[in-house]
Amino acid sequence: MLSEFMHRISRRSYVIMIMVIVVLVFTSQTHVISEEVHKIENSFSKDKVNYDIEFLRENYISRRLYKLLLDVSVPEIHVDNLWSVKDNLGRSIDGSGIAVGIIDTGIDYTHPDFYFKNGSTKILAIWDQTVNGKPPKNFNYGYECTKDDIESRTCPTNDIVGHGTHVASIAAGSGRAGPYRGVAPGASLIIVKSGGPACNGTSWYMSEAEIIDGLMYIAEKARELGVRTVVNLSLGTDLGGHDGSSPLEYVIEKLVDEGIIVVVAAGNSAEDDIHAIGYIEEGKKIEVKWFIPPETSSFGFSLWLDRGDIVKLTLKTPSGISVKSPTRNLILDNLTISITENIYRDSVEWLIELYSNSSLESGVWSLEIEFLKNVGEKIWHAWIDSDTCSYLSERILPGEGYIITNNYTVSIPATSPKTISVGGYVTKNTWVNYKGEVLNTRYNIDELLEFSGRGPTRDGRVKPDITAPGSVIVAAKPTSEPSSISDINRYYTVKHGTSMASPHVAGLVALILQINPHATYENVISILKTSARWNEDWGQRPRNDWGWGKVDGRIIYWLNISFNIPSALDEIEFSIDNETITISGNKNYSTFFLKGTSHQLRVRDVIEIGEYVRYVTEKPFYEIVNDSNIEVRYFAEYYLKVLSELGGEVGSGWYRHGEIAKFTAREYVFPIGLEVLFKPIYRLSHWIDEEGRILKGNWITMDSPHTVKAIYIEDYGLVYTGWVILLTSLLISISILYRLFKTSYKSVQIKFTET
Repeated sequence: MLSEFMHRISRRSYVIMIMVIVVLVFTSQTHVISEEVHKIENSFSKDKVNYDIEFLRENYISRRLYKLLLDVSVPEIHVDNLWSVKDNLGRSIDGSGIAVGIIDTGIDYTHPDFYFKNGSTKILAIWDQTVNGKPPKNFNYGYECTKDDIESRTCPTNDIVGHGTHVASIAAGSGRAGPYRGVAPGASLIIVKSGGPACNGTSWYMSEAEIIDGLMYIAEKARELGVRTVVNLSLGTDLGGHDGSSPLEYVIEKLVDEGIIVVVAAGNSAEDDIHAIGYIEEGKKIEVKWFIPPETSSFGFSLWLDRGDIVKLTLKTPSGISVKSPTRNLILDNLTISITENIYRDSVEWLIELYSNSSLESGVWSLEIEFLKNVGEKIWHAWIDSDTCSYLSERILPGEGYIITNNYTVSIPATSPKTISVGGYVTKNTWVNYKGEVLNTRYNIDELLEFSGRGPTRDGRVKPDITAPGSVIVAAKPTSEPSSISDINRYYTVKHGTSMASPHVAGLVALILQINPHATYENVISILKTSARWNEDWGQRPRNDWGWGKVDGRIIYWLNISFNIPSALDEIEFSIDNETITISGNKNYSTFFLKGTSHQLRVRDVIEIGEYVRYVTEKPFYEIVNDSNIEVRYFAEYYLKVLSELGGEVGSGWYRHGEIAKFTAREYVFPIGLEVLFKPIYRLSHWIDEEGRILKGNWITMDSPHTVKAIYIEDYGLVYTGWVILLTSLLISISILYRLFKTSYKSVQIKFTET
């Protein structure tokens, strides 16, 4: 939000601030919101803007008005270190190829910081909703300027407040007018000027319907041009459920699902006493009091309960007039009062709206709440807001039955579950203006801005998501506007607030999208959380003031791969996330990844160097999750070929360099059957290598590929033995036969004699 809120002058004398106030005017006494939201969800198209804007205006968009919510800050978040890193297309990581959408008070498109070095404009398109004449496609109001209009300086738009110029410069200023470059100096811009000034230029109003139109325009322009886009919203309202239930937040969710990333300021209301909380006791009455300052023409009080809770309300004016609920557009002299019930999916809102053609009665107002029935969690919340032009501000006053707290003060739409909400902290507290005067604030460097919106959301989510520099921020100013005390020179000025914190993060998101054009909201928020800086003195993270910590541009981590290979190779091939990479000429490779992401490195487990030499690694797979210096070490392996003419060889295979390889073969080869009488036994005598050298044993040191061969000698000992055995057996057999014959012959001869 624009931090130039006039009522803060008394508390913050270091700068004049502007802020727009929120007013809600509903057209019916009771309105069921949840059913209309379903109609919104069905009205989106990924291919084109496809919805009935009149239906949106008439059926679910209230006349809710949103208030607007670098020299040290860019180095503070370390993004300047990224600019020297190249992406995979060889471009500096500076947002090149990405668009930053801004919905704000406009832009001084003639400012040098919105031009590239080659003289072309950074701005892809401008839609000024406040000037009629050439509406963009699908819209029937406003004036659209093309790049040609901008470069020819015929675009009829300006920025009389300077807030939009400042915000755009923080996110994506090129720094051509001086040393103050934005976070994503290479990014392009899509600008929507919305709303209008009030309170003599110290406030600025934006309607919810026109903000939604602006979002749809940016999304359609991004589709048309084919660029990934992040949108910055340095605006918000305090009126609503603070749970993501507003129409604007539903639209944001749909656009995020289509790929648009939306970054929103957390708001500047933490110290303004705009929120109260209390317990519900059936049958009990409490009275909530608040102060409305002079110069206030409209005021809103938003009471939130669980759906099914029943209350009776009585509004009391400072002059004693009482008005009971419900009522719509009750006119009392110059005062118009509405007390309406709006039913949401899980909640019910009672909205008190006060409006005057001149000024509301200044003083203490109150609302008597009688709790008739409770079906929910027995807790109620209330928020207030107004359009006051006073140096004072509207405030809830202390009372019985409730407490005033700076919790639940993150503004809407930063409470959406699909936005990246940004709080602010101090990076600088002094500066020298164009007069040479030293100006300072009362804040301490590194402390959280006391007015930065605090969470949680009403449904219990931690917000903000992250914090970024919000004071003192030097960035571009409209060159045609008169000088102010805060100006550095003609081109730059100082501003403060979460409005200035948000574009720091939007610019960083542009860098993330450049690195990974396919990143989703979930990817982006994970990267921001993972890289955020945290002070251990803050306790456990996340918290509802610092979120996940200070935004940090050190969003990448490095992978350095060195290949330890025994001898040089012409090429080395490996893969990261299944994408094959080949490097030549050296053995080192470096790349980077976004923090919060994991990646897989696979190297070849075996590199063949011919038939008998190869290089082998023991670890071919690595999971990469943070800074890593990986040495992929390869070992030489040589092939041992074991030969034996008589078979039985064992030991052929691959062996690491220096390893002792052992091998065997048959010790003896015996002839089969009767061959033993004619063939020798082959006995293993020794081994020789490929050069015929006799080895000392059945082993060899593998210092290169080797071939070993078993050498056998003929052993006829068994042949001789066989013949001896055979002849001996034959002689014995003959002797036995002879004796048998002789014995048999004598027996026959005796018988013959007797005869």
